[in-house]
Amino acid sequence: MKKLPILFLILLAMGATSQNMLTKKGLNFELSGFVRNDFIYDTHRNVDACDHLLDFFPTKPVYDANGEDLNAIGTAQILNTFSRIGSRFSGLEMGNTKISAYVEVDFTGGAYTPTVRLRHAYTQLEWAQSKLLFGRVWHPLFIEKVYPSTLNENTGLPFQVFNRSPQLRYTRGLSDNLDLILAAIYQFDYANNGPDGKNYHYQRDALWPNLHAQIQYYDEHWTAGFAADWKTILPRTSVTGTNGTFKADEKLSTIALLAYMKYSKGKFELKAKSMFGQNVCENLMPSGYAVATIDEETGKETYTPFNHLYNWINFTYGKEWKFGFYAGMLTNFGTSENVEGDIYGFATDAKNMYKLSPQLIYNYKNFMFGVEISLTTVAYGENNKADKAKVINTDNVSNFRSMLSVAYNF
Repeated sequence: MKKLPILFLILLAMGATSQNMLTKKGLNFELSGFVRNDFIYDTHRNVDACDHLLDFFPTKPVYDANGEDLNAIGTAQILNTFSRIGSRFSGLEMGNTKISAYVEVDFTGGAYTPTVRLRHAYTQLEWAQSKLLFGRVWHPLFIEKVYPSTLNENTGLPFQVFNRSPQLRYTRGLSDNLDLILAAIYQFDYANNGPDGKNYHYQRDALWPNLHAQIQYYDEHWTAGFAADWKTILPRTSVTGTNGTFKADEKLSTIALLAYMKYSKGKFELKAKSMFGQNVCENLMPSGYAVATIDEETGKETYTPFNHLYNWINFTYGKEWKFGFYAGMLTNFGTSENVEGDIYGFATDAKNMYKLSPQLIYNYKNFMFGVEISLTTVAYGENNKADKAKVINTDNVSNFRSMLSVAYNF
């Protein structure tokens, strides 16, 4: 295990035992997190991460000589890598500015290379009507006030954004119930795919940050909002054709548009979100782009994005005993132009997907026990490059996941 994570855990332990000393200096320290263990059973191989904890959707069928799907194999395991530790520091003031910081880690590094993984790390400056955040936190498309309440750590993937990235985010209160949110984001480990695989240098080489603007309304029972997101990448810095190698500067600019809502009253809560996205695969969602044209003499390429629509709805009822249901669906509309060259992205050969997932959770003070089942179905096919890479000749495949979870929150 690396020295830095070990030192971080030591500092957390020191902070937990020296809270009074920090308070005397005008600083406050809060420790939070949970210890959690999950039993997981799947009926089919999945595209997933974090040792199968974070499941996306079933893998594409591969058939043997008898027509049997080689990926239709059941698996079972127990995982405790979802456990998490977070620390918040506050109490520092500079004039009218309140300054705080937050650091959070988990243990989802993997069975073969066990590591403590950085989740959040940011500093926040706050004034009467606004605040400025600088650091690693959820991407603004995630919508921290409105995301699915699922037992599964994937929080609704692949229909819901899942991305934590370095950013500068400004929130301005326009009124008592209305916020304007502006952000500039750069990719890091959540990155686009391209000629060199998954890598954040496509955005870094394009110079421009991912720009985001959002309007959010909230009151006692409602939260609702709209957002627009713009991103540009530079897939290649050089290209090679029959006449030699040349410097490349062809970029791809894409957008994402979304609307969301949440209604809560008493024990009942309803949430929903719809997003149109182009090349949003850095959010662990099926998407990508393709080479639209190629100049054989110079090697110059132009690019065209895939267009997807992602929808989900989620409701929960209860407090001590809580029942919930989540449903998600996505559709792949193909690219904006016809395709001549390679396709880059994540599950671009899936025409559509859907997930149905009920859950039952019992909460007693700091203790939680939950059970969740989910059915995820994907229609895989082939990309017809002559017709905007639309998916044809589809074949459905499904996975049924059962999960039991026990957690202690602190």
